[in-house]
Amino acid sequence: MISWLLTVVVAQPLSFDDALALAEQTPVLEAARRSLTRRRALAETVPSLTSNPSILVQPGARRLVTGGVGAEVYLGVTQDLNLAGFGAARQDAAKAEVSVDVAQVVVLLREVRRSAAEGWLSLWATQQALSAATEELRLASEWAGRVTRAATSGGVTRVDVAVANVYHAEAHLAALSLEGDAFMLGVALNRVLARASSEPTRASPTLPEIAVQPVAPQLLTTLDASPAVTLAAATIDAERARTQEAERSRGLGLQVGALGWREGAGDLAAVASLQVTLPLFERAQRERSAQEASEVRAEGRKVAAAADELATRVDTLHELEHSAEVLAVLEHELVPATEEAVSGMLRRFEAGEATAQELAVARRGLVAARSRLLRAQADVVLARFKLAELQRDAGRTR
Repeated sequence: MISWLLTVVVAQPLSFDDALALAEQTPVLEAARRSLTRRRALAETVPSLTSNPSILVQPGARRLVTGGVGAEVYLGVTQDLNLAGFGAARQDAAKAEVSVDVAQVVVLLREVRRSAAEGWLSLWATQQALSAATEELRLASEWAGRVTRAATSGGVTRVDVAVANVYHAEAHLAALSLEGDAFMLGVALNRVLARASSEPTRASPTLPEIAVQPVAPQLLTTLDASPAVTLAAATIDAERARTQEAERSRGLGLQVGALGWREGAGDLAAVASLQVTLPLFERAQRERSAQEASEVRAEGRKVAAAADELATRVDTLHELEHSAEVLAVLEHELVPATEEAVSGMLRRFEAGEATAQELAVARRGLVAARSRLLRAQADVVLARFKLAELQRDAGRTR
């Protein structure tokens, strides 16, 4: 089963950069970009006039006092004009909604890139652990064979043989477990990247080099440039613009028109008309109440987004420092010491000075330490990626 997985999955290795590139082309993001393009194109064509002209045609007939019948027709045209700035308010609201869509695309991009990075690095660590577990399974098999052969000559006890077989079975189970994890993580990465594949993705064996800038104090203060806060601010602006749009839609209005007609006797006449609508009672109170409530909620979301962004940045800085410290301990202390302990225990076992149980315990410790080292290496890269993303956000201006 393990060899089958390795044969199938190796066929499609994916680098970290390739995963990010695919993340930026997911159908959800592409649809968001197309939606933004369409909204912007139509928003730019919103007219300043808020209503279309009306044309009146009334054909008819008139009986004349002379006893005859003559044709009669009325022709008129009217145009409603809003004098409260409704047209400009509609244009402003349309532009504000475009800004919200722009901010939403940036937020979505950040989320997809982070999900892709986390998924790829988890898959990489699991694959590397699987490779190490597969090698450990081979060594455990060889060791179990040697112990079994040594038992026939009386070199070791039956307990030692049992311990070696138990360790071999544990190594086999560990490899199978990691195999399943690698398969599921590969499928999960397919889902994140929207890859239509019947096979799980496999991460390439090389960890990426993530460049980060020296941490500047303004990283914890330039929160307004973050995608979430920018989106919240754009939403507030859009809600305010829609409130103004609703209010001005019921403002002072003027209707201008002209009416001309031909009477049955052939007389022609024309008049002009002016009609004023006064905003005495209806001032869009119903619509404004909903919009102003939405505006207040959006203001609360902006405060929450800023607090969340600050917490994220503080956590990321600590995550980078902490993960680097853990990696250093594993890389320079625990793993070398455990390797030395296993090497020494193996010599003692072969010399008859240690039991198989003691050697098995030492080997379990080495496998665990190496697995933690691989996870720590992935954690450091992920922390550097998150910091690089935050630094890019901090340098972006609204």
